[in-house]
Amino acid sequence: MNRRHRWVVGPFVAVAAVFGAPCLLGQPQPAPRPAAAVPTPALSDAVLEITPPVLDRLAKALAAENEARKAAATPTPAAGSVPPKTREEYAECQQALTKSPEYLQLVQAYGGTTSGKPKDPAARQAAEELMAKLAALTEKSCGPDPARTRERQELAAKLRDAEARAATAGGFTVRQYAVLKERVTPLCLSDPEPPTAAGRRIKGTGAASFVYSAKEAAALQPRCDAFVKLLYPDQD
Repeated sequence: MNRRHRWVVGPFVAVAAVFGAPCLLGQPQPAPRPAAAVPTPALSDAVLEITPPVLDRLAKALAAENEARKAAATPTPAAGSVPPKTREEYAECQQALTKSPEYLQLVQAYGGTTSGKPKDPAARQAAEELMAKLAALTEKSCGPDPARTRERQELAAKLRDAEARAATAGGFTVRQYAVLKERVTPLCLSDPEPPTAAGRRIKGTGAASFVYSAKEAAALQPRCDAFVKLLYPDQD
């Protein structure tokens, strides 16, 4: 046993009394560590400072992008064609079409070319022609299949063009516009806090964080409700 300790054992606990240790009572205690300062945003040609004029331009750009996205998602159909349907509408139309006399007649004819007959070239050609007629009838009645890869690619290209046009409308480069949206979103979706002299830090994915100066936070936070509606126009 250490000579400088005497153990007093009670019913449930053991208490160590230390002899010869310097008394700390009345001595000054170390000051608490100050809170870590929020880093200053690394501004550059691509990372613009969030100021009221920049936010005005951003609001204009987002409104333009939302309008362009609506136009891209609902293209004007050609004369005489069926307007594009959603996947749910397309599936319902297909189901209804399978009960029509014309569709049933083609299906019956297709079955007659393949059931119980040798797979000769003439039978295969007849089957392919009937399949093509079924596809043509489906598109004529229900419009284009919204799940087609080509149409998804065309829509993606239109949406990229909408973003580029929106950036121009706000006086930004495409990179500046994308970074601004990326920085505005986390602060506006976080719990509101009064701006402080240290600014704000919002935890991102992994070790990443979004930092805002006090000036940026003060400019953006009062307008967050409006920007959330612009960033997520399809949500209530």
